Amino acid sequence: MILKGGQRGNGSDLAVHLMNSYDNERVEIAEIHGAVADDLFGAFAEFEAVASGTKASKYLYSLSINPPSPLTREQYGEAIALIEEWLGLAGQPRAVVFHVKPDGQGIGREHCHVVWSRIDVDRMKAVHLSHDRSRLMDCAVQLARKFGLELPPGLKAWEEKSRTFEKDKLDPTLAEKAQAEKSGITPDDRRAAITQAYEQSDTAEAFRAALSAQGYVLARGDRRAFVVVDEQCDVHSLTRYVKGHKAKDIRAKLAAIDLDDLPDVDTAKELVRERQRNQSQQQGEGDSGHVDDGAMVRRREKYARELQLQHEKRRAALRGQTQELLIRQQQERMALHAAQAKEKSGLFFRARRAVADLIGKTPALRSILAPLQKMTGLDPLERHKREGEALVRRHEREKRVVDRKERFLARIEQREALAMERKFTAMERDDRALLLENSGTHHQVHHDETSQRRVFERGNLQVEFNDAGEFVEGSERSVDEDDGDMGRASIIPDQDEVSGPDKKRRTRRMRSFKRD
Repeated sequence: MILKGGQRGNGSDLAVHLMNSYDNERVEIAEIHGAVADDLFGAFAEFEAVASGTKASKYLYSLSINPPSPLTREQYGEAIALIEEWLGLAGQPRAVVFHVKPDGQGIGREHCHVVWSRIDVDRMKAVHLSHDRSRLMDCAVQLARKFGLELPPGLKAWEEKSRTFEKDKLDPTLAEKAQAEKSGITPDDRRAAITQAYEQSDTAEAFRAALSAQGYVLARGDRRAFVVVDEQCDVHSLTRYVKGHKAKDIRAKLAAIDLDDLPDVDTAKELVRERQRNQSQQQGEGDSGHVDDGAMVRRREKYARELQLQHEKRRAALRGQTQELLIRQQQERMALHAAQAKEKSGLFFRARRAVADLIGKTPALRSILAPLQKMTGLDPLERHKREGEALVRRHEREKRVVDRKERFLARIEQREALAMERKFTAMERDDRALLLENSGTHHQVHHDETSQRRVFERGNLQVEFNDAGEFVEGSERSVDEDDGDMGRASIIPDQDEVSGPDKKRRTRRMRSFKRD
Protein backbone atom coordinates (compact mmCIF):
# COMPACT_ATOMS: atom_id res chain seq x y z
CA MET A 1 0.00 0.00 0.00
CA ILE A 2 1.59 3.24 -1.19
CA LEU A 3 -0.01 6.54 -0.13
CA LYS A 4 1.12 9.81 -1.65
CA GLY A 5 -0.58 13.05 -0.75
CA GLY A 6 -0.02 16.76 -0.65
CA GLN A 7 -1.67 20.15 -0.38
CA ARG A 8 -2.28 22.05 -3.58
CA GLY A 9 -4.39 24.65 -5.32
CA ASN A 10 -5.50 25.11 -8.95
CA GLY A 11 -8.39 22.71 -8.76
CA SER A 12 -9.28 23.12 -12.44
CA ASP A 13 -5.91 21.76 -13.53
CA LEU A 14 -6.25 18.86 -11.08
CA ALA A 15 -9.71 18.07 -12.48
CA VAL A 16 -8.31 17.99 -16.02
CA HIS A 17 -5.53 15.66 -14.87
CA LEU A 18 -7.94 13.29 -13.15
CA MET A 19 -10.26 13.17 -16.18
CA ASN A 20 -7.47 12.39 -18.66
CA SER A 21 -8.68 9.17 -20.29
CA TYR A 22 -5.81 8.86 -22.77
CA ASP A 23 -3.24 7.88 -20.14
CA ASN A 24 -5.81 5.69 -18.36
CA GLU A 25 -7.81 2.79 -19.70
CA ARG A 26 -10.78 3.77 -17.54
CA VAL A 27 -11.76 6.83 -15.49
CA GLU A 28 -14.61 6.54 -13.00
CA ILE A 29 -15.97 9.29 -10.75
CA ALA A 30 -17.12 7.18 -7.81
CA GLU A 31 -18.21 9.93 -5.41
CA ILE A 32 -18.60 13.69 -5.11
CA HIS A 33 -19.59 14.71 -1.59
CA GLY A 34 -20.29 18.20 -0.28
CA ALA A 35 -20.79 19.91 -3.65
CA VAL A 36 -23.81 20.77 -5.79
CA ALA A 37 -22.06 20.06 -9.10
CA ASP A 38 -21.93 16.51 -10.43
CA ASP A 39 -18.57 16.88 -12.18
CA LEU A 40 -15.03 17.45 -10.90
CA PHE A 41 -14.58 20.81 -12.55
CA GLY A 42 -17.72 22.23 -10.93
CA ALA A 43 -17.02 20.63 -7.54
CA PHE A 44 -13.47 21.97 -7.37
CA ALA A 45 -14.76 25.37 -8.49
CA GLU A 46 -17.12 25.34 -5.50
CA PHE A 47 -14.24 24.37 -3.20
CA GLU A 48 -12.23 27.30 -4.59
CA ALA A 49 -15.16 29.70 -4.15
CA VAL A 50 -15.43 28.73 -0.48
CA ALA A 51 -11.65 29.09 -0.07
CA SER A 52 -11.79 32.64 -1.46
CA GLY A 53 -13.24 33.69 1.91
CA THR A 54 -10.03 32.57 3.62
CA LYS A 55 -6.31 33.20 3.17
CA ALA A 56 -5.60 29.62 2.10
CA SER A 57 -4.01 29.29 -1.33
CA LYS A 58 -3.68 25.48 -1.19
CA TYR A 59 -7.27 24.67 -0.44
CA LEU A 60 -7.17 21.04 -1.63
CA TYR A 61 -5.50 17.89 -0.34
CA SER A 62 -4.89 15.34 -3.07
CA LEU A 63 -4.13 11.70 -2.21
CA SER A 64 -3.36 8.68 -4.39
CA ILE A 65 -3.85 5.13 -3.08
CA ASN A 66 -1.80 2.49 -4.91
CA PRO A 67 -2.23 -1.03 -3.50
CA PRO A 68 0.16 -3.80 -4.64
CA SER A 69 -2.82 -6.10 -5.26
CA PRO A 70 -6.46 -5.35 -6.13
CA LEU A 71 -8.84 -4.17 -3.41
CA THR A 72 -12.61 -4.21 -3.25
CA ARG A 73 -14.62 -1.00 -3.11
CA GLU A 74 -15.47 -1.74 0.51
CA GLN A 75 -11.77 -1.98 1.34
CA TYR A 76 -11.12 1.29 -0.49
CA GLY A 77 -13.90 2.86 1.58
CA GLU A 78 -12.37 1.61 4.83
CA ALA A 79 -8.96 2.92 3.77
CA ILE A 80 -10.34 6.36 2.89
CA ALA A 81 -12.23 6.57 6.19
CA LEU A 82 -9.10 5.68 8.18
CA ILE A 83 -6.89 8.10 6.25
CA GLU A 84 -9.19 11.09 6.57
CA GLU A 85 -9.59 10.34 10.29
CA TRP A 86 -5.79 10.33 10.77
CA LEU A 87 -5.38 13.51 8.74
CA GLY A 88 -8.24 15.34 10.44
CA LEU A 89 -10.28 15.64 7.23
CA ALA A 90 -13.29 13.62 8.36
CA GLY A 91 -16.53 15.20 7.18
CA GLN A 92 -14.84 17.50 4.68
CA PRO A 93 -16.18 17.73 1.09
CA ARG A 94 -14.37 15.28 -1.14
CA ALA A 95 -14.25 13.60 -4.53
CA VAL A 96 -13.20 10.00 -5.21
CA VAL A 97 -11.94 8.95 -8.65
CA PHE A 98 -10.76 5.51 -9.78
CA HIS A 99 -8.22 5.03 -12.57
CA VAL A 100 -7.24 1.86 -14.39
CA LYS A 101 -3.79 2.30 -15.90
CA PRO A 102 -1.68 -0.40 -17.64
CA ASP A 103 1.52 -1.37 -15.87
CA GLY A 104 4.85 -2.24 -17.46
CA GLN A 105 3.46 -5.57 -18.72
CA GLY A 106 0.32 -4.00 -20.20
CA ILE A 107 -1.98 -5.32 -17.46
CA GLY A 108 -4.59 -2.88 -16.17
CA ARG A 109 -4.02 -1.83 -12.56
CA GLU A 110 -6.64 0.04 -10.55
CA HIS A 111 -5.73 2.82 -8.16
CA CYS A 112 -7.70 5.52 -6.41
CA HIS A 113 -7.48 9.33 -6.11
CA VAL A 114 -9.18 11.21 -3.28
CA VAL A 115 -9.36 15.01 -3.16
CA TRP A 116 -10.59 16.82 -0.05
CA SER A 117 -11.44 20.45 0.52
CA ARG A 118 -9.33 21.73 3.40
CA ILE A 119 -11.69 24.59 4.24
CA ASP A 120 -13.76 24.14 7.39
CA VAL A 121 -16.95 26.06 6.55
CA ASP A 122 -18.02 26.48 10.19
CA ARG A 123 -14.76 28.20 11.17
CA MET A 124 -13.85 29.46 7.66
CA LYS A 125 -10.30 28.23 8.17
CA ALA A 126 -8.18 25.63 6.45
CA VAL A 127 -7.65 22.35 8.29
CA HIS A 128 -4.08 22.36 9.57
CA LEU A 129 -2.12 19.38 8.23
CA SER A 130 1.18 18.87 9.98
CA HIS A 131 3.42 15.82 9.55
CA ASP A 132 1.02 14.42 6.98
CA ARG A 133 3.76 12.32 5.37
CA SER A 134 4.46 10.51 8.64
CA ARG A 135 0.77 9.95 9.22
CA LEU A 136 0.32 8.57 5.73
CA MET A 137 3.17 6.10 6.22
CA ASP A 138 1.65 4.97 9.52
CA CYS A 139 -1.71 4.55 7.76
CA ALA A 140 -0.07 2.61 4.93
CA VAL A 141 1.53 0.18 7.39
CA GLN A 142 -1.72 -0.26 9.30
CA LEU A 143 -3.79 -0.80 6.14
CA ALA A 144 -1.26 -3.25 4.70
CA ARG A 145 -1.43 -5.33 7.86
CA LYS A 146 -5.22 -5.11 7.90
CA PHE A 147 -5.72 -6.20 4.28
CA GLY A 148 -2.80 -8.67 4.21
CA LEU A 149 -0.72 -6.69 1.69
CA GLU A 150 3.04 -6.90 1.27
CA LEU A 151 5.05 -3.95 2.56
CA PRO A 152 7.71 -2.36 0.35
CA PRO A 153 11.22 -1.99 1.84
CA GLY A 154 10.69 1.65 2.77
CA LEU A 155 7.57 0.91 4.81
CA LYS A 156 9.26 -2.07 6.44
CA ALA A 157 12.04 0.20 7.63
CA TRP A 158 9.45 2.74 8.76
CA GLU A 159 7.60 0.06 10.68
CA GLU A 160 10.81 -0.87 12.45
CA LYS A 161 11.16 2.80 13.40
CA SER A 162 14.48 3.05 11.56
CA ARG A 163 13.73 6.45 10.22
CA THR A 164 17.36 7.34 9.66
CA PHE A 165 17.78 5.02 6.69
CA GLU A 166 18.87 6.57 3.41
CA LYS A 167 16.44 6.02 0.58
CA ASP A 168 17.94 4.51 -2.54
CA LYS A 169 15.27 6.00 -4.77
CA LEU A 170 13.56 9.35 -4.99
CA ASP A 171 9.85 9.78 -4.48
CA PRO A 172 9.04 11.63 -7.71
CA THR A 173 6.56 14.45 -7.58
CA LEU A 174 3.83 14.94 -10.17
CA ALA A 175 6.00 17.49 -11.95
CA GLU A 176 8.95 15.07 -12.02
CA LYS A 177 6.74 12.32 -13.41
CA ALA A 178 5.61 14.62 -16.20
CA GLN A 179 9.22 15.60 -16.90
CA ALA A 180 10.23 11.93 -17.03
CA GLU A 181 7.48 11.18 -19.55
CA LYS A 182 8.61 14.08 -21.69
CA SER A 183 12.36 13.46 -21.58
CA GLY A 184 12.51 9.69 -21.08
CA ILE A 185 14.93 10.16 -18.15
CA THR A 186 13.74 8.94 -14.77
CA PRO A 187 14.50 11.02 -11.65
CA ASP A 188 16.79 8.25 -10.35
CA ASP A 189 18.82 8.22 -13.58
CA ARG A 190 19.13 11.98 -13.50
CA ARG A 191 20.15 11.86 -9.86
CA ALA A 192 22.82 9.24 -10.59
CA ALA A 193 24.28 11.29 -13.46
CA ILE A 194 24.45 14.53 -11.48
CA THR A 195 25.85 12.75 -8.42
CA GLN A 196 28.56 11.12 -10.53
CA ALA A 197 29.53 14.50 -12.01
CA TYR A 198 29.65 16.00 -8.52
CA GLU A 199 31.77 13.24 -6.97
CA GLN A 200 34.23 13.06 -9.87
CA SER A 201 34.86 16.82 -9.85
CA ASP A 202 37.55 18.23 -7.62
CA THR A 203 36.64 21.89 -8.05
CA ALA A 204 33.53 23.91 -8.60
CA GLU A 205 34.48 24.80 -12.18
CA ALA A 206 35.18 21.15 -12.94
CA PHE A 207 31.70 20.25 -11.69
CA ARG A 208 30.19 23.00 -13.81
CA ALA A 209 32.07 21.68 -16.87
CA ALA A 210 30.98 18.11 -16.12
CA LEU A 211 27.35 19.20 -16.00
CA SER A 212 27.76 21.05 -19.29
CA ALA A 213 29.22 17.92 -20.89
CA GLN A 214 26.08 16.01 -19.92
CA GLY A 215 23.79 18.69 -21.37
CA TYR A 216 22.96 20.50 -18.11
CA VAL A 217 23.42 24.16 -17.25
CA LEU A 218 24.21 25.24 -13.71
CA ALA A 219 22.09 28.32 -12.97
CA ARG A 220 21.03 30.67 -10.20
CA GLY A 221 17.59 29.85 -8.85
CA ASP A 222 14.91 32.23 -7.73
CA ARG A 223 14.35 30.50 -4.38
CA ARG A 224 17.40 28.23 -4.25
CA ALA A 225 21.07 29.06 -4.59
CA PHE A 226 21.91 26.48 -7.27
CA VAL A 227 19.60 24.82 -9.78
CA VAL A 228 20.18 22.69 -12.85
CA VAL A 229 18.44 23.22 -16.21
CA ASP A 230 18.24 20.13 -18.42
CA GLU A 231 17.91 19.75 -22.19
CA GLN A 232 14.09 20.04 -21.99
CA CYS A 233 14.48 23.39 -20.17
CA ASP A 234 13.10 21.89 -16.95
CA VAL A 235 14.52 23.25 -13.68
CA HIS A 236 15.77 20.91 -10.92
CA SER A 237 17.09 21.58 -7.44
CA LEU A 238 20.79 20.71 -7.26
CA THR A 239 20.75 19.57 -3.63
CA ARG A 240 17.87 17.19 -4.36
CA TYR A 241 19.73 15.47 -7.18
CA VAL A 242 23.10 15.02 -5.46
CA LYS A 243 22.79 11.80 -3.47
CA GLY A 244 24.58 11.28 -0.18
CA HIS A 245 25.78 14.87 0.29
CA LYS A 246 24.27 17.52 2.51
CA ALA A 247 23.23 20.89 1.25
CA LYS A 248 25.81 22.73 3.32
CA ASP A 249 28.59 20.52 1.93
CA ILE A 250 27.45 21.21 -1.61
CA ARG A 251 27.38 24.94 -0.97
CA ALA A 252 30.86 24.76 0.56
CA LYS A 253 32.26 22.93 -2.46
CA LEU A 254 30.69 25.42 -4.88
CA ALA A 255 31.65 28.47 -2.82
CA ALA A 256 34.24 29.40 -5.45
CA ILE A 257 31.43 30.14 -7.92
CA ASP A 258 29.92 33.58 -7.49
CA LEU A 259 26.14 33.43 -7.82
CA ASP A 260 26.18 36.69 -9.76
CA ASP A 261 28.33 35.01 -12.41
CA LEU A 262 25.78 32.26 -12.95
CA PRO A 263 22.92 32.78 -15.42
CA ASP A 264 19.41 32.99 -14.09
CA VAL A 265 16.81 30.40 -15.05
CA ASP A 266 15.53 32.23 -18.14
CA THR A 267 19.05 32.86 -19.43
CA ALA A 268 20.00 29.23 -18.80
CA LYS A 269 17.00 28.05 -20.80
CA GLU A 270 18.04 30.28 -23.68
CA LEU A 271 21.56 28.85 -23.50
CA VAL A 272 20.13 25.33 -23.72
CA ARG A 273 18.05 26.26 -26.77
CA GLU A 274 21.04 27.91 -28.44
CA ARG A 275 23.14 24.80 -27.80
CA GLN A 276 20.45 22.59 -29.33
CA ARG A 277 20.21 24.82 -32.40
CA ASN A 278 23.96 24.62 -32.91
CA GLN A 279 23.95 20.85 -32.55
CA SER A 280 21.10 20.47 -35.03
CA GLN A 281 22.95 22.65 -37.54
CA GLN A 282 26.11 20.60 -37.14
CA GLN A 283 24.33 17.31 -37.53
CA GLY A 284 22.34 18.45 -40.54
CA GLU A 285 19.80 16.13 -42.00
CA GLY A 286 22.08 13.15 -42.45
CA ASP A 287 21.12 11.35 -39.27
CA SER A 288 22.06 7.70 -39.50
CA GLY A 289 19.57 6.86 -36.76
CA HIS A 290 16.65 8.41 -38.58
CA VAL A 291 13.69 6.10 -38.83
CA ASP A 292 11.26 5.87 -41.70
CA ASP A 293 9.39 9.18 -41.91
CA GLY A 294 6.46 7.62 -43.74
CA ALA A 295 5.97 4.98 -41.04
CA MET A 296 6.16 7.64 -38.34
CA VAL A 297 3.60 9.81 -40.12
CA ARG A 298 1.23 6.88 -40.58
CA ARG A 299 1.55 5.88 -36.95
CA ARG A 300 0.99 9.45 -35.80
CA GLU A 301 -2.14 9.66 -37.96
CA LYS A 302 -3.36 6.38 -36.50
CA TYR A 303 -3.01 7.64 -32.93
CA ALA A 304 -4.60 10.96 -33.88
CA ARG A 305 -7.61 9.17 -35.42
CA GLU A 306 -8.09 7.01 -32.33
CA LEU A 307 -7.90 10.06 -30.10
CA GLN A 308 -10.29 11.97 -32.35
CA LEU A 309 -12.82 9.12 -32.15
CA GLN A 310 -12.59 9.21 -28.38
CA HIS A 311 -13.12 12.97 -28.38
CA GLU A 312 -16.09 12.68 -30.75
CA LYS A 313 -17.68 10.08 -28.49
CA ARG A 314 -17.51 12.40 -25.49
CA ARG A 315 -18.62 15.37 -27.58
CA ALA A 316 -21.63 13.40 -28.81
CA ALA A 317 -22.61 12.54 -25.24
CA LEU A 318 -22.32 16.20 -24.22
CA ARG A 319 -24.31 17.31 -27.27
CA GLY A 320 -27.01 14.83 -26.30
CA GLN A 321 -27.18 16.26 -22.79
CA THR A 322 -27.30 19.78 -24.19
CA GLN A 323 -30.11 18.85 -26.58
CA GLU A 324 -32.09 17.25 -23.75
CA LEU A 325 -31.59 20.40 -21.66
CA LEU A 326 -32.78 22.69 -24.44
CA ILE A 327 -35.86 20.54 -25.09
CA ARG A 328 -36.73 20.44 -21.39
CA GLN A 329 -36.30 24.20 -21.03
CA GLN A 330 -38.54 24.78 -24.05
CA GLN A 331 -41.18 22.49 -22.56
CA GLU A 332 -41.02 24.31 -19.22
CA ARG A 333 -41.45 27.70 -20.91
CA MET A 334 -44.41 26.40 -22.90
CA ALA A 335 -45.94 24.82 -19.80
CA LEU A 336 -45.57 28.05 -17.82
CA HIS A 337 -47.04 30.09 -20.66
CA ALA A 338 -50.02 27.69 -20.96
CA ALA A 339 -50.62 27.70 -17.19
CA GLN A 340 -50.53 31.49 -17.03
CA ALA A 341 -52.82 31.80 -20.05
CA LYS A 342 -55.29 29.39 -18.49
CA GLU A 343 -55.22 31.33 -15.23
CA LYS A 344 -55.83 34.61 -17.05
CA SER A 345 -59.07 33.26 -18.51
CA GLY A 346 -60.53 32.48 -15.07
CA LEU A 347 -63.02 34.64 -13.17
CA PHE A 348 -60.94 34.79 -10.02
CA PHE A 349 -57.95 36.15 -11.99
CA ARG A 350 -60.07 38.92 -13.53
CA ALA A 351 -61.49 39.86 -10.10
CA ARG A 352 -58.02 40.07 -8.53
CA ARG A 353 -56.78 42.03 -11.50
CA ALA A 354 -59.67 44.51 -11.13
CA VAL A 355 -58.88 44.98 -7.45
CA ALA A 356 -55.21 45.54 -8.27
CA ASP A 357 -56.14 48.15 -10.89
CA LEU A 358 -58.42 49.92 -8.41
CA ILE A 359 -55.64 50.05 -5.82
CA GLY A 360 -53.21 51.37 -8.41
CA LYS A 361 -55.56 54.12 -9.58
CA THR A 362 -56.56 55.30 -6.09
CA PRO A 363 -53.76 57.24 -4.34
CA ALA A 364 -55.11 56.68 -0.84
CA LEU A 365 -55.46 52.95 -1.34
CA ARG A 366 -52.15 52.74 -3.19
CA SER A 367 -50.21 54.32 -0.33
CA ILE A 368 -51.64 51.84 2.19
CA LEU A 369 -52.25 48.62 0.25
CA ALA A 370 -49.46 48.71 -2.36
CA PRO A 371 -46.79 47.29 0.06
CA LEU A 372 -49.19 44.56 1.17
CA GLN A 373 -50.03 43.82 -2.43
CA LYS A 374 -46.36 43.26 -3.31
CA MET A 375 -45.70 41.06 -0.29
CA THR A 376 -48.82 38.91 -0.72
CA GLY A 377 -48.78 38.78 -4.51
CA LEU A 378 -52.28 40.05 -4.93
CA ASP A 379 -51.52 41.34 -8.42
CA PRO A 380 -51.53 38.22 -10.63
CA LEU A 381 -49.68 39.95 -13.50
CA GLU A 382 -46.84 40.85 -11.17
CA ARG A 383 -46.70 37.25 -9.97
CA HIS A 384 -46.61 35.98 -13.57
CA LYS A 385 -43.74 38.30 -14.31
CA ARG A 386 -41.73 37.07 -11.33
CA GLU A 387 -42.40 33.43 -12.27
CA GLY A 388 -41.15 34.07 -15.80
CA GLU A 389 -38.02 35.86 -14.54
CA ALA A 390 -37.28 33.04 -12.08
CA LEU A 391 -37.59 30.48 -14.87
CA VAL A 392 -35.23 32.47 -17.09
CA ARG A 393 -32.64 32.74 -14.32
CA ARG A 394 -32.77 29.00 -13.68
CA HIS A 395 -32.38 28.26 -17.38
CA GLU A 396 -29.39 30.58 -17.55
CA ARG A 397 -27.74 28.79 -14.63
CA GLU A 398 -28.28 25.44 -16.33
CA LYS A 399 -26.87 26.81 -19.56
CA ARG A 400 -23.78 28.08 -17.73
CA VAL A 401 -23.26 24.58 -16.34
CA VAL A 402 -23.31 23.18 -19.88
CA ASP A 403 -20.89 25.88 -21.07
CA ARG A 404 -18.58 25.05 -18.18
CA LYS A 405 -18.65 21.37 -19.12
CA GLU A 406 -17.78 22.28 -22.72
CA ARG A 407 -14.79 24.35 -21.58
CA PHE A 408 -13.77 21.56 -19.23
CA LEU A 409 -14.00 19.02 -22.06
CA ALA A 410 -11.86 21.24 -24.29
CA ARG A 411 -9.15 21.33 -21.62
CA ILE A 412 -9.33 17.55 -21.22
CA GLU A 413 -8.91 17.13 -24.98
CA GLN A 414 -5.91 19.44 -24.93
CA ARG A 415 -4.34 17.50 -22.07
CA GLU A 416 -4.96 14.19 -23.85
CA ALA A 417 -3.41 15.56 -27.05
CA LEU A 418 -0.30 16.50 -25.08
CA ALA A 419 -0.25 13.02 -23.55
CA MET A 420 -0.47 11.47 -27.01
CA GLU A 421 2.38 13.67 -28.22
CA ARG A 422 4.54 12.65 -25.25
CA LYS A 423 3.79 8.99 -25.86
CA PHE A 424 4.53 9.25 -29.56
CA THR A 425 7.77 11.14 -28.91
CA ALA A 426 8.87 8.44 -26.47
CA MET A 427 8.04 5.73 -29.00
CA GLU A 428 9.95 7.55 -31.71
CA ARG A 429 12.93 7.90 -29.40
CA ASP A 430 12.80 4.18 -28.55
CA ASP A 431 12.53 3.25 -32.23
CA ARG A 432 15.56 5.37 -33.07
CA ALA A 433 17.57 3.81 -30.26
CA LEU A 434 16.47 0.32 -31.34
CA LEU A 435 17.42 1.10 -34.94
CA LEU A 436 20.88 2.23 -33.89
CA GLU A 437 21.33 -0.84 -31.73
CA ASN A 438 20.14 -3.21 -34.45
CA SER A 439 22.30 -1.56 -37.09
CA GLY A 440 25.37 -1.96 -34.87
CA THR A 441 24.45 -5.56 -34.07
CA HIS A 442 23.82 -6.34 -37.75
CA HIS A 443 27.17 -4.89 -38.69
CA GLN A 444 28.89 -6.94 -36.01
CA VAL A 445 27.07 -10.11 -37.06
CA HIS A 446 27.88 -9.53 -40.72
CA HIS A 447 31.51 -8.94 -39.83
CA ASP A 448 31.61 -12.13 -37.77
CA GLU A 449 29.98 -14.16 -40.53
CA THR A 450 32.43 -12.78 -43.08
CA SER A 451 35.39 -13.50 -40.87
CA GLN A 452 34.19 -17.05 -40.21
CA ARG A 453 33.06 -17.85 -43.72
CA ARG A 454 36.28 -19.70 -44.57
CA VAL A 455 38.76 -21.27 -42.23
CA PHE A 456 42.35 -21.46 -43.46
CA GLU A 457 44.96 -23.70 -42.05
CA ARG A 458 48.31 -22.20 -41.23
CA GLY A 459 50.13 -21.41 -44.46
CA ASN A 460 47.21 -22.11 -46.76
CA LEU A 461 46.21 -18.44 -46.95
CA GLN A 462 49.59 -17.43 -48.40
CA VAL A 463 49.51 -20.22 -50.98
CA GLU A 464 45.97 -19.50 -52.14
CA PHE A 465 46.68 -15.77 -52.32
CA ASN A 466 49.76 -16.32 -54.47
CA ASP A 467 47.97 -18.73 -56.74
CA ALA A 468 45.08 -16.34 -57.24
CA GLY A 469 47.44 -13.45 -58.09
CA GLU A 470 49.75 -15.63 -60.22
CA PHE A 471 52.80 -14.58 -58.18
CA VAL A 472 55.98 -16.53 -57.84
CA GLU A 473 58.76 -16.18 -55.30
CA GLY A 474 62.29 -15.21 -56.07
CA SER A 475 62.28 -11.54 -57.08
CA GLU A 476 63.25 -8.51 -55.09
CA ARG A 477 61.72 -5.04 -55.00
CA SER A 478 63.73 -1.86 -55.25
CA VAL A 479 62.25 1.30 -53.94
CA ASP A 480 63.67 4.60 -55.14
CA GLU A 481 64.06 6.52 -51.95
CA ASP A 482 65.57 9.58 -53.65
CA ASP A 483 62.29 10.36 -55.36
CA GLY A 484 60.41 10.08 -52.07
CA ASP A 485 57.56 8.31 -53.83
CA MET A 486 56.92 5.27 -51.72
CA GLY A 487 54.12 4.24 -53.98
CA ARG A 488 56.48 3.76 -57.00
CA ALA A 489 58.51 0.54 -57.10
CA SER A 490 60.42 -1.26 -59.78
CA ILE A 491 61.22 -4.86 -60.07
CA ILE A 492 65.01 -5.24 -60.50
CA PRO A 493 67.46 -8.11 -60.49
CA ASP A 494 69.56 -9.02 -57.51
CA GLN A 495 71.86 -6.29 -56.16
CA ASP A 496 74.99 -8.21 -57.18
CA GLU A 497 74.01 -8.04 -60.84
CA VAL A 498 73.59 -4.22 -60.84
CA SER A 499 76.44 -2.36 -62.45
CA GLY A 500 77.19 1.09 -63.73
CA PRO A 501 75.17 4.08 -62.64
CA ASP A 502 72.50 1.87 -61.24
CA LYS A 503 74.93 0.81 -58.55
CA LYS A 504 74.83 4.29 -56.99
CA ARG A 505 71.16 4.07 -56.21
CA ARG A 506 70.32 3.06 -52.71
CA THR A 507 68.15 0.06 -52.71
CA ARG A 508 66.36 -1.80 -49.99
CA ARG A 509 66.30 -5.53 -50.22
CA MET A 510 62.97 -7.06 -49.40
CA ARG A 511 61.12 -10.18 -50.29
CA SER A 512 58.61 -9.66 -53.06
CA PHE A 513 56.85 -11.42 -55.84
CA LYS A 514 56.75 -11.01 -59.57
CA ARG A 515 54.45 -12.29 -62.21
CA ASP A 516 55.64 -15.31 -64.13
